[in-house]
Amino acid sequence: MTFGQRPSHIIKPKTGPDDPELLETLQEALAQADAADLVAVADELAERHRRFVERLGRTNGTGRPDLSPDDLRWIARSVTATRRQARMLTDDLSRRPVASLVDDLLHGTGPAPARIARFVARLEGLDPRLGLELATGLLHYTAPAEHWLWTRWLWDRTTQTGILSLLAGSVRNLLADDLAEGYVRVGSVTAMSMRFAEGTGLLTPALVNDPRRSPFAADAFLACAYSVYLYGITSWRLSREFNRLLPSLPDMVRRLLGLPKAGG
Repeated sequence: MTFGQRPSHIIKPKTGPDDPELLETLQEALAQADAADLVAVADELAERHRRFVERLGRTNGTGRPDLSPDDLRWIARSVTATRRQARMLTDDLSRRPVASLVDDLLHGTGPAPARIARFVARLEGLDPRLGLELATGLLHYTAPAEHWLWTRWLWDRTTQTGILSLLAGSVRNLLADDLAEGYVRVGSVTAMSMRFAEGTGLLTPALVNDPRRSPFAADAFLACAYSVYLYGITSWRLSREFNRLLPSLPDMVRRLLGLPKAGG
């Protein structure tokens, strides 16, 4: 998903994250979001963390993750926002030496930013955004207190769009010369964005004081913020008939994070 769209006869002319009306809409709408939904999402991500550790911990004595085709499908769906992206990633991984790639990412030499850049570079021919979502998803969901996500809806370095640039007020703090530096900058701006989150009422004690949920507070909040922004700009620009086609806010959050619909 990106913010940029071609002009159309069914939309209003104003576009872009710098529009003051849209920023005001985002701030107001976040105040109306249900904090209980973020707690529920954090619980689901905590369960995902448990399953990542379990699946990646199976080595069959090789010392490297022993990932079955089912494991690859599940991982791909967990780190992407759409089924199409998950299929593309699964198809690509089925042709690669996944065990060695994942082992080097998780346990190889060098700091995490360098390992991420190396991992993405070795996935030659794959959209780098998918490579980043896979690499950072693998690290984050195995060690959430140490690593953070980098998805295209957080920051797309190709189109220079994403919720982090909106909350930061500019793209300046996100621009980087390479993926390793970019990963560090995404983490820094993610932390800055959580200070903004403190004023929304969404970071309840049930979310941030629970040791199982708190590592996923940023994921839940930022996915909520992007969903609110996306819904707000679409609602503001499109007719009521088109708005009826949009999923609910909790389901949009879950879709971004590769989670099933509530009750699904």
